[in-house]
Amino acid sequence: MLGTGERLVNEDVGMPVTLKELAARARVHPSTISRVANNDPKLRIAPPTRLRIEALLRETEYRPNGVARGLKLRQTLVLAVVIPDITNPFFAALFRGVEDAASPRGYNVLLCNTDGSPARQRSHLQSLHARRVDGVIMASSFLKDPTVRWLRHQGVPYVLVNRFSDEGHDPFVGSDDLVGGRLATEHLVELGHRRIGHLAGKLTVSTGVMRRRGYVAALSERGLPTDPRLVVESGYTEEGGARAAERLLALPDRPTAIFAVTDMTAVGAFGAARRMGLRIPEDVAIVGYNDIPLATRMVPALTTVHVPIHDFGAVAARLLLTQIETGEPSQRRVVFNPELIVRGSTVAGVGSAAS
Repeated sequence: MLGTGERLVNEDVGMPVTLKELAARARVHPSTISRVANNDPKLRIAPPTRLRIEALLRETEYRPNGVARGLKLRQTLVLAVVIPDITNPFFAALFRGVEDAASPRGYNVLLCNTDGSPARQRSHLQSLHARRVDGVIMASSFLKDPTVRWLRHQGVPYVLVNRFSDEGHDPFVGSDDLVGGRLATEHLVELGHRRIGHLAGKLTVSTGVMRRRGYVAALSERGLPTDPRLVVESGYTEEGGARAAERLLALPDRPTAIFAVTDMTAVGAFGAARRMGLRIPEDVAIVGYNDIPLATRMVPALTTVHVPIHDFGAVAARLLLTQIETGEPSQRRVVFNPELIVRGSTVAGVGSAAS
């Protein structure tokens, strides 16, 4: 928070104006201007007064001097987001959600890519800690992840998003992946499919484990056996999805439907099916997970399990900022319910790419 002698700066014209001058215009104490400008969550003022101050700040196009605020608060005003794959559109939407929630609060956001490597993840986190970032949002954690425990022991504020580690210990934002896996598989069973393949995520990652459990649970509840040959680990990339789908579709009694652990692996399955001369959905139906923007542009459009990706990022940022501003660690978990979106990759003519 700025003191009364510090300044808000109009960066476009470079003309500093004191908080005292702004306070005189708003008819409040300078510290109140400072606390509104810095989004102080502890400030309690009348709504009309807040609106008057916010209108003044917008009118004059002023914003707090971040360096002065950071020195005062002993913060860097920098957050970090650690992701496994910068090429996956899912993480672009996630990062946008983080930025949209953090920027109005005066924070900048760094992006770190691990390529799914635990060693690279550990290196990033150690570097971020040395640079004194105020907090970390991790979308790349593994089950029983030692680097998450390291963050906890170092006292670094953090939130896990999309993937959890030590369930019950960590603040987490994501979807109910078991329910999502069940929804996808039940949809295929209801369409009459009895041999349903699964392009599975890794057993070291919560999304892989929980979505696979949902697949198995749906088959069991409908009285269908689980054939181990129909579960092939694909990872989370288009290339991995293509390789795994080729294995499934080359079986003598190939599956008539596939549930892919992510939309990107489903994209790989699309390519594999077409190279083998198979029609979608007539010869093989395909369901993805996440509902990235690409899903509606595929031909036919991809049936998928929708999760609110942007909300994941925004909620995770807010949870993290609460920890930073209160100084209190959290174990809060925010779990969204997934929703099945039916399109043409499972039901011909439904949800076409043109819709």
